Amino acid sequence: MKSGFYILLTVLFFSCTKQQSTSVPEQQSAAQVAERGKSIYNLNCIACHNSDPAKDGATGPAIKGSSRELIEARVLKAAYPEAYKPKRDTKSMPALPHLEKEIPALTAFLNQ
Repeated sequence: MKSGFYILLTVLFFSCTKQQSTSVPEQQSAAQVAERGKSIYNLNCIACHNSDPAKDGATGPAIKGSSRELIEARVLKAAYPEAYKPKRDTKSMPALPHLEKEIPALTAFLNQ
């Protein structure tokens, strides 16, 4: 019984991973790009940030309205842009370089 659960979980994980790893086609509308960003956010960010990006999460701050520069620095390098004053000066966020192609979609979602 337990092994069936793990098999299902693995299949779901790889299904989501495959779907989320493709780049954003240029012909998508702004609303579609933002919706994709919402999916990326829900799959990768709400463990620490709130499901509502305008609210603080369990360990991550509210990030609604974040600039692309900040999103890139945090997601790709787990760093802050130069001269940026962080809301929380923690080092708990890991770099998520596999999301590099999703930065435009995350930015669209967080700034809609």
